[in-house]
Amino acid sequence: MKITFALSILGLTQLPATEEDLNLAYRDLAKIKHPDVGGSEKEFKELQEARDYVKKAMIVVNYAKKPISAEDELLKKKREALKAEMLKRRSKEDHKRNLQGTWGIGVITFVVVLIVLAAAMRPSFIQWMVSRSPVEQMATVVHSDQVNQFIIQWEYNNEKVIKTVNGRFVEGRWLLGDAGMPILKGSEFIVVFNASNPDYFLLKDHFISPQTAEVYFHVLKYPLAEILDVSSDDSEVVCLYWAILDEFGVDGLAHVLFSQTPLRKNWSHNERTFRALHESQDFIKLYRSCSP
Repeated sequence: MKITFALSILGLTQLPATEEDLNLAYRDLAKIKHPDVGGSEKEFKELQEARDYVKKAMIVVNYAKKPISAEDELLKKKREALKAEMLKRRSKEDHKRNLQGTWGIGVITFVVVLIVLAAAMRPSFIQWMVSRSPVEQMATVVHSDQVNQFIIQWEYNNEKVIKTVNGRFVEGRWLLGDAGMPILKGSEFIVVFNASNPDYFLLKDHFISPQTAEVYFHVLKYPLAEILDVSSDDSEVVCLYWAILDEFGVDGLAHVLFSQTPLRKNWSHNERTFRALHESQDFIKLYRSCSP
């Protein structure tokens, strides 16, 4: 109910000055609209509601007009001062939290950058350490988990040096070294390390021993026989294998081994890289030299 509507029901145009004036206006209309004297129940109820509504409005208006005492004024000022102090303290706390958050983010970012830089520079650092006093030795693969790591061993100063190396797992069965060929237990590769500290070492798995070359031949003779369209025991297979190893190294053998592997499964040696090798003039010459 709006105040103007309530006043119109009571026959008033503005709020009464006193509650007595309100009651006087109400009594005059109640005598007419009361159900006992033939008035409407609905109209009488509206009259009562209008009186109550206007009465509440008068209380609000009179309270607003009521002069504030000195004590109330003092309490009001204290509340405002406390509110201002609270807002100031909250602002300082928020600023402090923001600084702490910014500092924390900065520290985390700095640490992440350091880790990334360290990871990026580690190979160069190891290579630099090895180059200071390099020693070459033949290392043997003594263990492979066939997933992502293998263990190599070599002797230096009458002591065994054992190191773990990370590899790449391809096609669900091959653990590969940097050169791209499978790392098999018993395989032998050149390792270069720092004479003073063998912890700094580089595995050169593209340099293999004759025994490892023989092992790789048995792995590759079937793919080579398919390329030559001959039996795996044919002399052409032997000829082409050693010719590829001499001309293209272990990298060339890896291209042949993964000649039917999609790029998504092996990014370094796959059907595309083999096709490029197979169509090269050097490979064609080798192929012809081994064919009767």
